[in-house]
Amino acid sequence: MGVGTVSTYAAFQSTLNDVNTVETNLTKEQEQLSSGNAFQDFAGMAATGQTQQYLSLSDTIARTTQYVENHQTIEASVNTASTVLGQIIKTATDLQSLISQRMSGTSSAGFSTQLQGIWQTLVGQLNTSVNNQYLFSGTATNTPAVKNTFPTLQVPGTPDTGYYQGSGQDMTTRIDDNTVITYNVRADASGFQQLFAGLATAQKGDQGNNTTDLQNAENFVQQGIAQITALQATVGATAGQLTNSDTVLNNQKLYWQGLQQSIGNTDIVSVSTQVAVNQGILQASFAAFAKISALRLSDYLK
Repeated sequence: MGVGTVSTYAAFQSTLNDVNTVETNLTKEQEQLSSGNAFQDFAGMAATGQTQQYLSLSDTIARTTQYVENHQTIEASVNTASTVLGQIIKTATDLQSLISQRMSGTSSAGFSTQLQGIWQTLVGQLNTSVNNQYLFSGTATNTPAVKNTFPTLQVPGTPDTGYYQGSGQDMTTRIDDNTVITYNVRADASGFQQLFAGLATAQKGDQGNNTTDLQNAENFVQQGIAQITALQATVGATAGQLTNSDTVLNNQKLYWQGLQQSIGNTDIVSVSTQVAVNQGILQASFAAFAKISALRLSDYLK
Protein backbone atom coordinates (compact mmCIF):
# COMPACT_ATOMS: atom_id res chain seq x y z
CA MET A 1 0.00 0.00 0.00
CA GLY A 2 2.80 2.34 0.96
CA VAL A 3 4.78 1.54 -2.15
CA GLY A 4 1.74 2.26 -4.32
CA THR A 5 1.30 5.68 -2.67
CA VAL A 6 4.93 6.64 -3.24
CA SER A 7 4.87 5.48 -6.82
CA THR A 8 1.88 7.67 -7.70
CA TYR A 9 2.99 10.74 -5.73
CA ALA A 10 4.48 12.76 -8.60
CA ALA A 11 1.48 12.26 -10.88
CA PHE A 12 -0.85 12.88 -7.98
CA GLN A 13 0.88 16.14 -7.00
CA SER A 14 0.98 17.44 -10.58
CA THR A 15 -2.72 16.78 -11.07
CA LEU A 16 -3.51 18.43 -7.75
CA ASN A 17 -1.59 21.59 -8.75
CA ASP A 18 -3.49 21.72 -12.04
CA VAL A 19 -6.78 21.41 -10.18
CA ASN A 20 -5.87 24.25 -7.80
CA THR A 21 -4.86 26.54 -10.65
CA VAL A 22 -8.03 25.89 -12.60
CA GLU A 23 -10.20 26.29 -9.48
CA THR A 24 -8.57 29.67 -8.75
CA ASN A 25 -9.14 30.87 -12.31
CA LEU A 26 -12.70 29.57 -12.30
CA THR A 27 -13.51 31.34 -9.02
CA LYS A 28 -12.13 34.61 -10.41
CA GLU A 29 -14.12 34.27 -13.62
CA GLN A 30 -17.34 33.50 -11.75
CA GLU A 31 -16.82 36.64 -9.63
CA GLN A 32 -16.40 38.66 -12.82
CA LEU A 33 -19.67 37.28 -14.19
CA SER A 34 -21.63 37.87 -10.99
CA SER A 35 -20.29 41.39 -10.30
CA GLY A 36 -20.01 42.54 -13.90
CA ASN A 37 -16.55 43.94 -13.08
CA ALA A 38 -13.45 42.71 -14.81
CA PHE A 39 -11.37 43.69 -11.76
CA GLN A 40 -12.17 43.55 -8.06
CA ASP A 41 -9.98 46.57 -7.27
CA PHE A 42 -7.51 49.00 -8.86
CA ALA A 43 -4.65 46.71 -7.90
CA GLY A 44 -6.04 44.09 -10.24
CA MET A 45 -6.48 46.69 -12.96
CA ALA A 46 -2.95 48.00 -12.41
CA ALA A 47 -1.57 44.62 -13.35
CA THR A 48 -2.93 45.20 -16.87
CA GLY A 49 -1.56 48.76 -17.09
CA GLN A 50 -5.02 50.28 -17.65
CA THR A 51 -5.56 52.14 -14.37
CA GLN A 52 -4.42 55.54 -15.68
CA GLN A 53 -6.63 55.27 -18.75
CA TYR A 54 -9.62 54.27 -16.62
CA LEU A 55 -9.13 57.20 -14.21
CA SER A 56 -8.57 59.63 -17.09
CA LEU A 57 -11.85 58.53 -18.66
CA SER A 58 -13.60 59.00 -15.29
CA ASP A 59 -12.34 62.61 -15.15
CA THR A 60 -13.43 63.26 -18.73
CA ILE A 61 -16.91 61.84 -18.12
CA ALA A 62 -17.32 63.90 -14.92
CA ARG A 63 -16.22 67.10 -16.68
CA THR A 64 -18.56 66.45 -19.62
CA THR A 65 -21.46 65.83 -17.23
CA GLN A 66 -20.72 69.15 -15.48
CA TYR A 67 -20.71 71.03 -18.79
CA VAL A 68 -24.14 69.64 -19.70
CA GLU A 69 -25.56 70.48 -16.25
CA ASN A 70 -24.21 74.04 -16.51
CA HIS A 71 -25.85 74.39 -19.91
CA GLN A 72 -29.28 73.78 -18.38
CA THR A 73 -28.96 76.87 -16.17
CA ILE A 74 -27.54 78.99 -18.97
CA GLU A 75 -30.15 77.85 -21.47
CA ALA A 76 -32.92 78.87 -19.05
CA SER A 77 -31.45 82.40 -18.90
CA VAL A 78 -30.85 82.60 -22.65
CA ASN A 79 -34.34 81.39 -23.56
CA THR A 80 -35.94 83.80 -21.09
CA ALA A 81 -33.84 86.66 -22.45
CA SER A 82 -34.99 85.83 -25.99
CA THR A 83 -38.63 85.86 -24.87
CA VAL A 84 -38.21 89.16 -23.05
CA LEU A 85 -36.49 90.73 -26.06
CA GLY A 86 -39.54 89.79 -28.12
CA GLN A 87 -41.73 91.53 -25.53
CA ILE A 88 -39.47 94.60 -25.58
CA ILE A 89 -39.74 94.80 -29.36
CA LYS A 90 -43.53 94.72 -28.98
CA THR A 91 -43.36 97.49 -26.34
CA ALA A 92 -41.07 99.56 -28.56
CA THR A 93 -43.43 99.09 -31.50
CA ASP A 94 -46.28 100.39 -29.33
CA LEU A 95 -44.09 103.37 -28.41
CA GLN A 96 -43.35 104.10 -32.04
CA SER A 97 -47.06 103.95 -32.85
CA LEU A 98 -47.90 106.27 -29.94
CA ILE A 99 -45.33 108.86 -31.07
CA SER A 100 -46.58 108.63 -34.65
CA GLN A 101 -50.13 109.28 -33.51
CA ARG A 102 -48.95 112.23 -31.41
CA MET A 103 -47.23 113.78 -34.43
CA SER A 104 -50.39 113.40 -36.49
CA GLY A 105 -52.29 115.29 -33.83
CA THR A 106 -54.87 112.50 -33.46
CA SER A 107 -53.80 111.42 -29.98
CA SER A 108 -52.31 114.30 -27.98
CA ALA A 109 -54.65 113.79 -25.01
CA GLY A 110 -53.26 111.33 -22.53
CA PHE A 111 -49.95 111.03 -24.42
CA SER A 112 -47.85 111.71 -21.33
CA THR A 113 -49.74 109.11 -19.29
CA GLN A 114 -49.36 106.48 -22.01
CA LEU A 115 -45.69 107.36 -22.41
CA GLN A 116 -45.17 106.80 -18.68
CA GLY A 117 -46.97 103.45 -18.92
CA ILE A 118 -44.76 102.26 -21.79
CA TRP A 119 -41.66 103.37 -19.88
CA GLN A 120 -42.77 101.41 -16.79
CA THR A 121 -43.41 98.36 -18.95
CA LEU A 122 -39.93 98.66 -20.46
CA VAL A 123 -38.34 99.01 -17.02
CA GLY A 124 -40.15 95.89 -15.82
CA GLN A 125 -39.02 93.91 -18.86
CA LEU A 126 -35.37 94.95 -18.59
CA ASN A 127 -35.39 94.18 -14.86
CA THR A 128 -36.48 90.59 -15.45
CA SER A 129 -34.73 88.07 -13.20
CA VAL A 130 -34.28 84.28 -13.32
CA ASN A 131 -33.38 82.46 -10.13
CA ASN A 132 -32.96 85.87 -8.42
CA GLN A 133 -30.42 87.00 -11.01
CA TYR A 134 -31.15 90.00 -13.22
CA LEU A 135 -30.74 89.04 -16.88
CA PHE A 136 -29.80 92.39 -18.39
CA SER A 137 -27.35 93.70 -15.76
CA GLY A 138 -24.17 92.06 -17.04
CA THR A 139 -22.14 90.54 -14.21
CA ALA A 140 -24.01 92.64 -11.62
CA THR A 141 -26.74 90.01 -11.44
CA ASN A 142 -27.93 91.16 -8.01
CA THR A 143 -28.69 94.71 -9.30
CA PRO A 144 -31.73 95.72 -11.39
CA ALA A 145 -30.55 96.68 -14.85
CA VAL A 146 -32.29 100.05 -15.14
CA LYS A 147 -33.31 102.82 -12.78
CA ASN A 148 -36.94 103.40 -11.94
CA THR A 149 -36.59 107.07 -12.91
CA PHE A 150 -37.89 108.45 -16.19
CA PRO A 151 -34.90 108.95 -18.49
CA THR A 152 -33.34 112.25 -19.44
CA LEU A 153 -30.50 112.85 -21.88
CA GLN A 154 -27.24 114.39 -20.71
CA VAL A 155 -26.87 115.93 -24.16
CA PRO A 156 -30.18 116.56 -26.00
CA GLY A 157 -30.44 114.40 -29.10
CA THR A 158 -27.63 112.04 -28.02
CA PRO A 159 -28.44 108.61 -26.57
CA ASP A 160 -26.57 107.68 -23.38
CA THR A 161 -26.58 105.10 -20.57
CA GLY A 162 -27.77 107.36 -17.75
CA TYR A 163 -30.70 105.02 -17.11
CA TYR A 164 -28.44 101.95 -16.68
CA GLN A 165 -27.12 100.74 -13.33
CA GLY A 166 -25.75 97.29 -14.15
CA SER A 167 -22.20 96.19 -14.90
CA GLY A 168 -20.15 96.96 -17.97
CA GLN A 169 -18.89 93.38 -18.07
CA ASP A 170 -20.55 90.46 -19.84
CA MET A 171 -21.42 87.01 -18.48
CA THR A 172 -19.21 84.36 -20.05
CA THR A 173 -18.97 80.60 -19.62
CA ARG A 174 -16.95 77.69 -20.92
CA ILE A 175 -19.31 75.31 -22.71
CA ASP A 176 -16.66 72.69 -23.48
CA ASP A 177 -12.92 72.25 -23.19
CA ASN A 178 -12.23 74.55 -26.16
CA THR A 179 -15.08 77.08 -26.27
CA VAL A 180 -15.98 80.13 -24.14
CA ILE A 181 -19.12 82.11 -25.03
CA THR A 182 -20.81 85.33 -23.94
CA TYR A 183 -24.43 84.52 -23.19
CA ASN A 184 -26.04 87.67 -21.80
CA VAL A 185 -27.51 90.87 -23.22
CA ARG A 186 -26.84 94.08 -21.29
CA ALA A 187 -29.43 96.82 -21.02
CA ASP A 188 -26.81 99.44 -21.91
CA ALA A 189 -26.56 98.06 -25.46
CA SER A 190 -27.03 100.63 -28.21
CA GLY A 191 -30.55 99.47 -29.08
CA PHE A 192 -31.80 100.12 -25.54
CA GLN A 193 -30.04 103.47 -25.46
CA GLN A 194 -32.04 104.36 -28.55
CA LEU A 195 -35.31 103.42 -26.85
CA PHE A 196 -34.60 105.42 -23.72
CA ALA A 197 -33.49 108.36 -25.85
CA GLY A 198 -36.78 108.00 -27.70
CA LEU A 199 -38.71 108.13 -24.42
CA ALA A 200 -36.83 111.21 -23.18
CA THR A 201 -37.09 113.01 -26.53
CA ALA A 202 -40.80 112.13 -26.92
CA GLN A 203 -41.58 113.62 -23.51
CA LYS A 204 -39.63 116.78 -24.40
CA GLY A 205 -41.40 117.05 -27.78
CA ASP A 206 -44.82 116.55 -26.17
CA GLN A 207 -44.20 119.16 -23.50
CA GLY A 208 -42.94 121.70 -26.06
CA ASN A 209 -45.35 120.54 -28.75
CA ASN A 210 -42.25 120.27 -30.94
CA THR A 211 -42.69 118.15 -34.05
CA THR A 212 -38.95 117.94 -34.67
CA ASP A 213 -38.35 116.42 -31.25
CA LEU A 214 -41.20 113.99 -31.79
CA GLN A 215 -39.77 113.01 -35.18
CA ASN A 216 -36.33 112.48 -33.61
CA ALA A 217 -37.96 110.39 -30.88
CA GLU A 218 -39.63 108.17 -33.48
CA ASN A 219 -36.32 107.76 -35.31
CA PHE A 220 -34.61 106.73 -32.08
CA VAL A 221 -37.26 104.12 -31.39
CA GLN A 222 -37.17 102.81 -34.95
CA GLN A 223 -33.39 102.37 -34.77
CA GLY A 224 -33.75 100.75 -31.36
CA ILE A 225 -36.24 98.20 -32.68
CA ALA A 226 -33.87 97.25 -35.53
CA GLN A 227 -30.91 96.82 -33.19
CA ILE A 228 -32.83 94.88 -30.55
CA THR A 229 -34.20 92.57 -33.24
CA ALA A 230 -30.59 91.87 -34.22
CA LEU A 231 -29.78 91.21 -30.56
CA GLN A 232 -32.61 88.72 -30.35
CA ALA A 233 -31.20 86.90 -33.38
CA THR A 234 -27.81 86.75 -31.66
CA VAL A 235 -29.41 85.31 -28.52
CA GLY A 236 -31.18 82.74 -30.68
CA ALA A 237 -27.84 81.76 -32.22
CA THR A 238 -26.38 81.36 -28.72
CA ALA A 239 -29.27 79.10 -27.74
CA GLY A 240 -28.65 77.02 -30.85
CA GLN A 241 -24.95 76.79 -30.04
CA LEU A 242 -25.76 75.51 -26.55
CA THR A 243 -28.19 72.94 -27.96
CA ASN A 244 -25.60 71.70 -30.47
CA SER A 245 -22.99 71.56 -27.73
CA ASP A 246 -25.34 69.47 -25.58
CA THR A 247 -25.75 66.99 -28.42
CA VAL A 248 -22.01 66.71 -29.04
CA LEU A 249 -21.17 66.40 -25.33
CA ASN A 250 -23.81 63.75 -24.70
CA ASN A 251 -22.54 61.72 -27.65
CA GLN A 252 -18.98 62.09 -26.43
CA LYS A 253 -20.04 61.04 -22.94
CA LEU A 254 -21.57 57.84 -24.31
CA TYR A 255 -18.34 57.16 -26.19
CA TRP A 256 -16.16 57.75 -23.11
CA GLN A 257 -18.46 55.56 -21.02
CA GLY A 258 -18.21 52.80 -23.61
CA LEU A 259 -14.41 52.95 -23.51
CA GLN A 260 -14.42 52.88 -19.73
CA GLN A 261 -16.80 49.93 -19.66
CA SER A 262 -14.57 48.05 -22.10
CA ILE A 263 -11.81 48.38 -19.50
CA GLY A 264 -13.69 47.88 -16.27
CA ASN A 265 -16.65 45.69 -17.19
CA THR A 266 -16.64 41.96 -17.70
CA ASP A 267 -16.59 40.69 -21.27
CA ILE A 268 -19.53 38.35 -20.71
CA VAL A 269 -19.08 36.26 -23.87
CA SER A 270 -15.32 35.83 -23.45
CA VAL A 271 -15.45 35.06 -19.72
CA SER A 272 -18.43 32.70 -20.11
CA THR A 273 -16.51 30.79 -22.76
CA GLN A 274 -13.46 30.56 -20.50
CA VAL A 275 -15.63 29.38 -17.59
CA ALA A 276 -16.95 26.53 -19.75
CA VAL A 277 -13.40 25.61 -20.79
CA ASN A 278 -12.12 25.63 -17.21
CA GLN A 279 -15.09 23.62 -15.98
CA GLY A 280 -14.27 21.01 -18.62
CA ILE A 281 -10.62 20.98 -17.59
CA LEU A 282 -11.61 20.67 -13.95
CA GLN A 283 -13.89 17.72 -14.65
CA ALA A 284 -11.13 16.01 -16.64
CA SER A 285 -8.65 16.70 -13.84
CA PHE A 286 -10.93 15.18 -11.25
CA ALA A 287 -11.35 12.09 -13.45
CA ALA A 288 -7.58 11.81 -13.84
CA PHE A 289 -7.14 12.39 -10.12
CA ALA A 290 -9.51 9.51 -9.35
CA LYS A 291 -7.75 7.22 -11.81
CA ILE A 292 -4.28 8.03 -10.43
CA SER A 293 -5.50 7.49 -6.88
CA ALA A 294 -6.50 3.93 -7.83
CA LEU A 295 -3.11 3.01 -9.37
CA ARG A 296 -0.59 0.71 -7.63
CA LEU A 297 3.04 -0.13 -8.32
CA SER A 298 1.97 -3.31 -10.04
CA ASP A 299 0.07 -1.18 -12.60
CA TYR A 300 3.29 0.59 -13.54
CA LEU A 301 5.17 -2.72 -13.87
CA LYS A 302 2.75 -4.23 -16.35
